[in-house]
Amino acid sequence: MSKFPNLFSPLQVGTHTYKNRIIASPIYCGTFINIPGLDFILDHAMCARAEGGCAQVTIGETPVDFSGASREPFPPIDYSNFNDPTMAKMKSLVSRVKEAGAKCLIELSHCGESVEKIPGVEFGLGPMGYIRPDGMEIIAMDEKKMEEVTGNFILASKFMKEAGVDGVMLHVGHGWLLHQFLSARTNHRTDEYGGFLENRARFPLALIKAVRDEMGKDFIIEIRVSGEECMENGMGIGETVEFCKMAEPYVDLIHMSVGVYRNPILSGEFSSLFQKHGLNADMSAQLKKAVKVPVVVVGGINSAELAEELIAEGKCDFVALGRQLTADPDFPRKAEEGKESDINPCLRCFKCFPGPLEGVEISEMPNIFGCTVNPTEFFYDLDFLRKEPEGSRNVLVVGGGVAGMQAAVTAYDRGHKVTLIEKTDQLGGLLFFADHDYYKTDLRAFKDLLIRRVRERDIKVIYNKEFTPGDIAAYAADAVILAVGSSPVTPPVKGIETAMQALDAYRDISKVGQKVVMVGGGLVGCETALNLAREGREVTLIEMGDKVAPDSYPMHRVGLVHEMEQLITVLTKTKCTEITLNSVKAVDENGQELLLEADTVIYALGMASNSAQAEALEAAAKDVSVHKIGDCIKASKVYDAIRQAFVAAMSIY
Repeated sequence: MSKFPNLFSPLQVGTHTYKNRIIASPIYCGTFINIPGLDFILDHAMCARAEGGCAQVTIGETPVDFSGASREPFPPIDYSNFNDPTMAKMKSLVSRVKEAGAKCLIELSHCGESVEKIPGVEFGLGPMGYIRPDGMEIIAMDEKKMEEVTGNFILASKFMKEAGVDGVMLHVGHGWLLHQFLSARTNHRTDEYGGFLENRARFPLALIKAVRDEMGKDFIIEIRVSGEECMENGMGIGETVEFCKMAEPYVDLIHMSVGVYRNPILSGEFSSLFQKHGLNADMSAQLKKAVKVPVVVVGGINSAELAEELIAEGKCDFVALGRQLTADPDFPRKAEEGKESDINPCLRCFKCFPGPLEGVEISEMPNIFGCTVNPTEFFYDLDFLRKEPEGSRNVLVVGGGVAGMQAAVTAYDRGHKVTLIEKTDQLGGLLFFADHDYYKTDLRAFKDLLIRRVRERDIKVIYNKEFTPGDIAAYAADAVILAVGSSPVTPPVKGIETAMQALDAYRDISKVGQKVVMVGGGLVGCETALNLAREGREVTLIEMGDKVAPDSYPMHRVGLVHEMEQLITVLTKTKCTEITLNSVKAVDENGQELLLEADTVIYALGMASNSAQAEALEAAAKDVSVHKIGDCIKASKVYDAIRQAFVAAMSIY
């Protein structure tokens, strides 16, 4: 018996039967298929999701033309020509997805008035005509233009059907063209295509019906909608549900998302760790009550337990997973086999998608992507991954933080004998703070997962051992991996010895007074300050630079700063000059002296790698191969620690 009977029950979708209720949400543009480097990302992601057990895999956003529908200067596809070089590549990808047991769809889109100023694009299309602030002309679509765009959707659908897809997802959300017509925020027309919802829906409905009429009943048509725009004067769930009822006769699936692309974090299109998991489920529940076709919900779903719960409660028929399947494409298989506790949880940290890609050189895009919890994602050296060790080695790992744990697990899984030495009485290193941070439940889950993986393996763990250079020979190691971490920086600020270091605020929050001044506005300072504010403290943060959290991923920073604006006082361009037991003296950008009263002063002024310790250990190792990883190289993010640990362990042959 499955632990998740609803999640793994089949369901009829149109004339097709889906083997379970897990859909791989559209991710990575279909146009990646024609770009070296990006084609690898698309191919790997789609096939891994299918092999991992998803019922449907959806290839991501693919424009229906390249003269106004695309927001990137991607190589064009001639949809009218089945001999276009894209066809063979797409056929290969689609066939492998389907051979792995998944239905394969592709998302077709038109960005309308959100088109970028890229070569070959002279103007944009939309419900309204105007000149954008950047000078781009947007032309109000007449019926001839509507027919042309509809024809492009049909042409692209036929091309993709020839490539073997089971159907298409028509993008009617996220502020793209069809959504621009639907929303009274962007559609102010006074003709039959504006005004009441029935009029605003006229063009999107006609397009959807036309695709259905051309493609036939056996071709799956899914539409993606935004339940709420989450923008001032934006379209709400009431009108979205009414539109979906109008579209129901022509579609097989309705996919509930939220927000708009031009405000992706604050509108919730890409949910951040500051938003709840399953954030769109209440909207999908409203839709499910109103329509008979299956309803899909996306948005921050990163556990089999939540997925099962949403389906069992009748809030949706399918769950769609996006970034979670980057974190662990084997999510469905692990859940079905009762191994749900071994699923890498998506942290919603935005390493896999730091921000909109407009303006980024296409050649640089492959280097942008990564996954904090899954080091095999976006790893392009396949020969390195495939190379097997020549024998079982004795591997010594020094340090039980995330880098050390990942190294130990990877080395063990490669067939090596592993000893892990930790100077304290517990594993996890600096990530102990996640046990106490309101916003870090997913990071805590990942830290705990690594601890479980170490304990489930025959890895010898030695606690409370301060490893010294003289110990190297005693362990007769063939290879040593040094993961000795970093330590907080204590700069020469007068009175800083009276202040508390940020990590100590997590060790015992009872020692933190009601009124707090945080000195330092990097990522650690911001997140510590925010957590203290969430715990009820009155927090003022000062930062020398002109902005806070410059070291965070761009999309994460948007959510972080927004949350900070609600809960704490932030003073940028402000330098701390002295700390006392109950105040901070500072100078602002105008040279004005400030006195900030505090019950507790906390500082977060950076971390310094324990490089001297690592170098001493490395020197003592003599003929033994040594790999330094994580913060002992350079204090950085969890992503860097995990990737370096993986590479080091894989490099032991």
